[in-house]
Amino acid sequence: MPGASLVLRSVAKEVGGRPALRGVSLDVPAGETLALLGPSGAGKTTLLRIVAGLDRPDAGAVLLDGADVSRTGPRGRGVGMVFQDLALWPYMTVEEHLGGSALLERFALGGLGRRRPPELSGGEKQRLALARAVAHDPRLVLLDEPFSGLDPLLRRSLGESFAELQRERGFTAVWVSHHLEGGVARAPRAALLRDGRIEQAGSWAELRTSPANEWVSAFVSEAVEAS
Repeated sequence: MPGASLVLRSVAKEVGGRPALRGVSLDVPAGETLALLGPSGAGKTTLLRIVAGLDRPDAGAVLLDGADVSRTGPRGRGVGMVFQDLALWPYMTVEEHLGGSALLERFALGGLGRRRPPELSGGEKQRLALARAVAHDPRLVLLDEPFSGLDPLLRRSLGESFAELQRERGFTAVWVSHHLEGGVARAPRAALLRDGRIEQAGSWAELRTSPANEWVSAFVSEAVEAS
């Protein structure tokens, strides 16, 4: 199934009485990967939860393939998500998380099918969360700091596995991170979020050579150094 195009139109959201998103607009073509970067508290996770249908925007619209899904629940969107805290079910086995998917070997989980998350290492949990996000052929995959805390070699390996699977299946992806890890560095475009607003979106070349302001220039430089 081909990926879905994603369009955000002036999405706004308050969390705890404070504005978390302030009129966010983005356009992600079908099959593309967008890197969404920004400091802690910028609103990245809030934005992903709205796209996934876990939260509703206070204003604005979320469109998948041109259809407004702002009031549609998660089950009706065809979206897979890797949560920052992984959100694995402790009482379900690896096989049950994947619904009998053939991704066990693909994500180096072979032989672990009957284990439950408390019996897995940190890296195994990360691989399971990533496999679960793509197990049911979503048209859009959202990744919230998917490789946080992993060593560089494992981040690179998982990033390559995800990129290969995306090429095969054609799904669209939005990848949140603080630095240029794996899939983020491969994304053709990036959007920089600060205080609930998009400071600039464009190709990496545009962000590096024509930053919209000093903050964009400094953030991109720091992200490159941290990668």
